[in-house]
Amino acid sequence: MKILYVTDHQKIFKASYGFISDYMNDLLFYGLYELFGDDVTDSTQIVSLYKDQQQTVDPKSIWGGFTAFWLIGDNKIDRSDIEQKIKNRYYDLVIYGAINRCDDYLRLVKRKYPANKILLVDGADETGVLPLHNKFPYFKRELTQRLKNTFPISFGIPEQKMHPTPVMDKQQLFSSIIPGVKETYTFKEEQPYYDDYYHAHYGVTTKKAGWDCMRHYEILGNYCLPYFPGLENCPELTMQDFPRELVKQGMLLMHARQFDTAHYQEITDKAYQHTLAHLTTKAVAKKVIDTAISL
Repeated sequence: MKILYVTDHQKIFKASYGFISDYMNDLLFYGLYELFGDDVTDSTQIVSLYKDQQQTVDPKSIWGGFTAFWLIGDNKIDRSDIEQKIKNRYYDLVIYGAINRCDDYLRLVKRKYPANKILLVDGADETGVLPLHNKFPYFKRELTQRLKNTFPISFGIPEQKMHPTPVMDKQQLFSSIIPGVKETYTFKEEQPYYDDYYHAHYGVTTKKAGWDCMRHYEILGNYCLPYFPGLENCPELTMQDFPRELVKQGMLLMHARQFDTAHYQEITDKAYQHTLAHLTTKAVAKKVIDTAISL
């Protein structure tokens, strides 16, 4: 399947006050790349994904610094003659990775493609949607109500960033990082950050500007359970594939008179396998493609 993935990191930079990275935009593209390789074309190179661009990007311009960056080694995607290829219907699908930030070629694309071949992704923290959802399939992170043509979507974690062979090796009850407490944000390297979760029973995570947050997936991917105060208030259509019931069961163990290690391991195993099946970048991308095919 040939896909045009419309994006522009410079427009994202302007819209996000200095950051070229956009987790939803970038990680969905990476998931599609995992599925289809060079048949997926980012219309403007998502520079923070490509290893050969790492030395050219100011670290201050990427949000977070871990997990979602420098994932693609080869840089052989053909971005030439995009307008002509649109006119010739060269692509099977056109996906807008951050429609609220970049709508390049949209007027031309609407003339050349049927509406069900134009997918719009809105990864904004705000819960509102653009009027475009009335006409085109619209994938909304932080979705709070059922709307015409609108489907839930959430972040995913690259499988390569998950702990490959997890075993129970817990050395502390909680991980070091406390959301919102800057003094605990001490990790400069990715692997020690992951190891801190791997050796903890729980990683504290919370709602930020939106409910969906990369930290949730970094915790789950490192064989740790999220400790997520307020999770019961998360809207049904937001983070729809997140293993809520397993996480709630895991948190209840904290309040038992005696900590049940065997039950903890059972829940953690299930949460890890659920993450592998439903919450990787590839799984998120496949769900989008399966939805598009069904329309």
